Amino acid sequence: MAIPRTNRPRFALVVSEYNREYTDALLAAAQAALAGYEQTVVRVPGAYEIPLQVQRLARTKRYEAVLALGLIWQGRTHHAQEILRAVTDALMRIGLETDVPVLHEVLAIKTEAEARARCMGTRLNRGREAAEAALSLLGMGAAEGKR
Repeated sequence: MAIPRTNRPRFALVVSEYNREYTDALLAAAQAALAGYEQTVVRVPGAYEIPLQVQRLARTKRYEAVLALGLIWQGRTHHAQEILRAVTDALMRIGLETDVPVLHEVLAIKTEAEARARCMGTRLNRGREAAEAALSLLGMGAAEGKR
């Protein structure tokens, strides 16, 4: 049974515990961009577990959008590409099947410098960009021309 929506927009953020230094930075930036809106944060062990939790949240129809935040090191894990492809395909399918926007920021990273720039930067931060994109999709705000 779907939980009825309230008048106050709600966003869910599904965040990987793995590579927490970086995923915490993505989360903090997303939360700052969504300040003033109701937010539910759910932690999962790693990137591969993100889609199942995103699906559970999207199916409730309680959230205006679900943000998926994680990091996969390319070259450090032999199956990094397979994980990224599975996560990407699953997140797209979930959004299409539930009609709830799913913002995919499970990043494929090659270097520490790239991870810091994309997760911890002030000019470029994929967590903030995911939140701004969610707001823009819903006609709520902020991101016009920034992405």
